[in-house]
Amino acid sequence: MEYNRSIDVTARPPSSCEEAAHERAAPDEETLDFAGSTSTDAKFKLSLDIVFPLLGGRSALSHEYLLPIFASLIVALMLMAVPFPWLHLMMEGKPAPPEINQAWQVFSILAIYIAFITNYYINQMCGRARSGLLQALVSVVTFWLMTTRFWNYWYDLFYLVIPAQGLENSSNALAVIAGDVFGTGLGEEGFKALPLMGLALLTVAFAFLSRRTGHRTSVFLSGVVEHFGLREPLDGIVLGAASGSGFFIYETLVQYVPKVIDNAKHPGIGAFDALVQLLARGLPELTAHAAYSGLFGYFIGLSVLRPGLAVLLIPLGWLSAAVLHGAWDATSDLVDSVLNGVPVHVVIGVLSYALLAGAIFKARDISPSFAQRCVKFRSAALAA
Repeated sequence: MEYNRSIDVTARPPSSCEEAAHERAAPDEETLDFAGSTSTDAKFKLSLDIVFPLLGGRSALSHEYLLPIFASLIVALMLMAVPFPWLHLMMEGKPAPPEINQAWQVFSILAIYIAFITNYYINQMCGRARSGLLQALVSVVTFWLMTTRFWNYWYDLFYLVIPAQGLENSSNALAVIAGDVFGTGLGEEGFKALPLMGLALLTVAFAFLSRRTGHRTSVFLSGVVEHFGLREPLDGIVLGAASGSGFFIYETLVQYVPKVIDNAKHPGIGAFDALVQLLARGLPELTAHAAYSGLFGYFIGLSVLRPGLAVLLIPLGWLSAAVLHGAWDATSDLVDSVLNGVPVHVVIGVLSYALLAGAIFKARDISPSFAQRCVKFRSAALAA
């Protein structure tokens, strides 16, 4: 009796981390033991690490599954410990009143927590492309850049020299849209991309030098690129979202929230209005900033893989993020009624994240390291 079986040998990239791991690391479930059970039903020896899983199981720790739980616990403890005597909000060059300062500390903790959850989720979607330490570093660099005069010069370039500010204040709807795209869009998205551009240039330079130096130096440079470089689109998405989070934290906690508190006639009312402002901006604006910056980061990562097309890819990514960001702000400028503006904002927000999700899935398909990283994680889970 002949047994014919057609075998499909067409190469295809794995569509997800689970598929990539299953194709290369999953055990043969068709192999039966003497009892007729599969290998997954095989008997095991009751040991100490099974009775107390934390002693021997490293899968949860290696996958960072517990990080949101740990972060939630830390945030809860920090909220209980407020106020911190060493952290002060400055208003008009003077320390804010104690009750205002205490409320601002609470808002700061909540904003950072929201930013952490958003970036954790995006990084998990990207197969943990970059470490949490590098994400935090990029966010801090963006936050720090906004405290320097460089941000003032950058702001003046796009809002006064172009001049986007005059267009935004125009009575013509098309002029307002153009002002939001060229000012808020190109200005802010280009600024948030500066840390990514620096990492991309360092990655290309170190990769070039590692191929032309001695063994030890080459290994060192390759290690730096592996752990801290922007090597591909997945890295660009994750680090772009991190940079957007740093921008959002500064813009909300240093500009908008203190302004709301300062304009209130009573500290209690000001604190409540600031909380509303934080949540109203934090939930949609943080995710929106992450989506715009992540989409631009995708194109920056593509330019690292295809340097010859960087002249086309980087302007295309910059403009794509600027148009989405400008459309969001133009809706707020042109639509007076909040109820009428909400549907438009929902459409823009969904479109932004749909584009980001599409970029993530496409980046996973073309990633040089995504499948290998999934196999590594799967193997660690099976060995734990």
